[in-house]
Amino acid sequence: MTQSFKGEEKRQYRRLSLSLPIMVFNGKVESKNISSTGVYFEVVPENAKLFQVGKRVVFEILAKTSSPLLPERTIRLGGRGEVIRNELVGSCTEERKCGVAFKFNKKLEILFNAG
Repeated sequence: MTQSFKGEEKRQYRRLSLSLPIMVFNGKVESKNISSTGVYFEVVPENAKLFQVGKRVVFEILAKTSSPLLPERTIRLGGRGEVIRNELVGSCTEERKCGVAFKFNKKLEILFNAG
């Protein structure tokens, strides 16, 4: 028999704690963490209704890249996904937020500017 301990990591894919801008529903949010299969962020409760569980979303993630020989630049990663979590986080003494998670439906695509 396997025992489960409180706080034990149950996620299948490793997450990176990164704050990246995400453009979704004509607005911008900041990621809290991201993995190869999804992304998690928080929104104010008034905006939580936009992210109902099961809703399909189209989004764009902006990420900065750098290398020793090239200047830093921003790349755009486009994707489609589904909301798999929307729950209230925080305590009565803190500002309340809603935690939202998207599951990516396929690999993210690098978006190139036209022209």
